[in-house]
Amino acid sequence: MHHRILIALLGFALSQACAAQHRVILDTDPSSDPDDVGCMAMLHTMASRGECEILAVINSIDHKEASLSISAINEFYGRGAIPVGDYKGYQTHHDAPKDLYSHMLANEYAHPLRTHSDAIDSVELYREILASADDESITIIVIGTMHNLFALLKSDACQYSSLSGKELVDQKVRLVATMGGNFIDGSGYDRTNWGGSSELCGYTEWSCLNTERNQMCRYVIENCPAPFVASGWEVGCGNYHDANRGNVMTGQTLKSLPTDHIARRSYEFHFATRGGSERIDRHSNDQCALHYAIRGEGKNYQAFLDGDIDLTESGECRWSPMPNRQQGYIQKRRDPESIAKEIEELMLGEVTQTNSIPSDPFELRRVRPNGKHLRLAWKPARDEGPSSWVVGYRVYRNDELVGIVYGTQFIDEYSPQNSTDPVTYRVTSLNAGGKESPGIELPIQPIRN
Repeated sequence: MHHRILIALLGFALSQACAAQHRVILDTDPSSDPDDVGCMAMLHTMASRGECEILAVINSIDHKEASLSISAINEFYGRGAIPVGDYKGYQTHHDAPKDLYSHMLANEYAHPLRTHSDAIDSVELYREILASADDESITIIVIGTMHNLFALLKSDACQYSSLSGKELVDQKVRLVATMGGNFIDGSGYDRTNWGGSSELCGYTEWSCLNTERNQMCRYVIENCPAPFVASGWEVGCGNYHDANRGNVMTGQTLKSLPTDHIARRSYEFHFATRGGSERIDRHSNDQCALHYAIRGEGKNYQAFLDGDIDLTESGECRWSPMPNRQQGYIQKRRDPESIAKEIEELMLGEVTQTNSIPSDPFELRRVRPNGKHLRLAWKPARDEGPSSWVVGYRVYRNDELVGIVYGTQFIDEYSPQNSTDPVTYRVTSLNAGGKESPGIELPIQPIRN
């Protein structure tokens, strides 16, 4: 594990110019605060500049409009083919209140995802992507609750991989970066993402302890085998419990964008439903976590790494040095205004359209049988340029679309044993902008008894 610590954690001190492109899964909870939109604007801008590839965006909240709003944001930035996942562990999904920007986005902007039920089960999507990924190649950024990561770590072997969820994360994930906790002087009380705190019940109702979220987060912290780094509430919201460097306030410059720009519209809608939209800047908790996850420490942040995070049942966060434990937290290294300026520049969100056709996958082959079904596998297309990249593959049987997958394998219920006629499979690459490659073909002969 020593090489992982050096690469995944200490390597974050490298400059942006020397950093490798990040392959990112964003785990978010679009609902009341528009900083989730701000984060997605940042991520799309960074993708346009070649800093990252967005492999999926996954929702953790129980609103029907949440996954639809994610789809709308991806579509606005010209990348509507990015898969959208959803936490399916809730008993039911509710309609979002009409004063939430997620409800507005789902009703005013186009979204390729037709209904929330069409969003992919989060555990299935996580496992499918991770199973086909290179070792230690995936960055998971969690700016919502831990529902999805909890379910992933608890998952068992499946059609995509014989590994458990913990084993997949250990093998494939280079970093889990999360917004949550509170680490002033290495200790503080969580405000809500990790379940809140019993200590803060008198501060605000939504900061009060949520036992279920607290238990989920404690399980993740105790069982996540990948490097785990937290950006606490004090990083973006500095006046909370006497942090000594102030708030990182962002959003006001969004007013320089067209009035229908999705980021500006989201921020103005949020503040308009709360009394006015002249000032639309707010503290930047989620943005700081994402900023660090992609660009590392640099001049903005100081990371306290290679220790152990302890989240108590009451919501208290403690960190202590511990060799090889691979858990840490960050604090601001410079003034909040400078950090805010850098974040806002990314939030202005360059909308980059691309008409490029992706390259084909290669080495399409049939692998060992999976029961009565047919299993195909291939080597991934290697389109790594800025603006667009391969997010999935379409599988055709005799020119009929039979599946869209987000890894490099496909299991078809069809079996040559059930037919006397040969079939031809064709697998095409699908990039983030929805463009499709010509594809490669594999004829399959029927099995004759």
